[in-house]
Amino acid sequence: MPILGPVRAGAQRYRALLALPGARAPVLASVAGSMPIGMYTFGIVLLVRDATGSFATAGRVAGAFGLANAIGAVAQGRLMDRLGQRRVLRTVAAVHVAAIVALVVAATEHAPAWVLGLCALAGGGSLPQLPAAMRSLWSALVEDEERRQTAYALVTIVFEVSVVTAPVLVAALVALFSPAVAILAAVALATAGALGFAATPASRRWRSAEHAASWVGPLAASGVRTLFAVLVGFGTAIGVLQVVAPAFAAGEGSAEAGGFLLAAVSAGSLCGGLVYGARSWSGAPAVRVAGLALGLAGGCALVAAASHPATMALAMLAVGFLLAPTVTAASALLDIVAPPGTVTEGFAVLVMGIVAGTAAGNALGGAIVDAGSYRGAALAATGVATLVAGFALARRRTLSARAA
Repeated sequence: MPILGPVRAGAQRYRALLALPGARAPVLASVAGSMPIGMYTFGIVLLVRDATGSFATAGRVAGAFGLANAIGAVAQGRLMDRLGQRRVLRTVAAVHVAAIVALVVAATEHAPAWVLGLCALAGGGSLPQLPAAMRSLWSALVEDEERRQTAYALVTIVFEVSVVTAPVLVAALVALFSPAVAILAAVALATAGALGFAATPASRRWRSAEHAASWVGPLAASGVRTLFAVLVGFGTAIGVLQVVAPAFAAGEGSAEAGGFLLAAVSAGSLCGGLVYGARSWSGAPAVRVAGLALGLAGGCALVAAASHPATMALAMLAVGFLLAPTVTAASALLDIVAPPGTVTEGFAVLVMGIVAGTAAGNALGGAIVDAGSYRGAALAATGVATLVAGFALARRRTLSARAA
């Protein structure tokens, strides 16, 4: 098949990167540390829905976790740039364990929604930011610029390899035990990944370059602000679909089965990342980002039209195929538009955009599902993605100017 050639070429590039001295151990730790990101949203939705009986409340609590995660990503990125990775990762890992255990206990005891929200805020803000830390390590481990772009793509692919199994794992743990057990498994993985990553020689040695960015960091650059806004909208559409999946599955008789639909999104993203990273792309990257957002709108429309589990899974797969390429394209643009010396914080800003958007999408999706149906929520995601495509195209010039 024609697609196999590019996939094989990409696989060879990725294997060469993993063969670099000091690369394999942090990559493996980042896999473990990335998986909880895919577990928490679905797990929290199920945990809080069981405790409160409301998808809207579940969406708000999951949104609080995501919003705090977005803010925490930038704060941790700035601290890692200034203090190094080891000290920051070990500290936030300890806080994270306490916050997530508190969330599980509060839900089990049927605490008020505001208590659940506070625990979620603390847990999200302290989630160790291993994807951003790994990207920073690649900038130090790889000197050749072309190979470095492949390494940045690998960060996204590693993330997708991790989260592709996360919703299925949550569904299995919920079926065998409970949502609480699934969330406790997630915090165990997050802690092990963070501590393992911080213990690697590459992480202990890494230091950021000096920079003179203002207090807003990389957001001082107009191109970074454009990327941030694009990824907020992109994340919003995805966040809506994260609630659509269990809502659709609930209508079919089992909300937990939504984990398999979310796994289809991640599987599609993994395939899309492999294909995208296997070749060089011509044309303006900014226009490519706009095209990918428009493709996402089409995928969301397919989700709205789906009425059978098989067609819904295919629609989610199509949506996922665009995820990794979009994040990879944005990450590559960051090297052009971000101020020098903001390595970790710059990528964390992109993550913040996605996560903040996802948080908003969780809340929006929950409200629309409770008031209407999963179709209405999926159509809202379609509209958001269409607006993102238009915005990216209108602001394409800001994504071509190199930051000073």
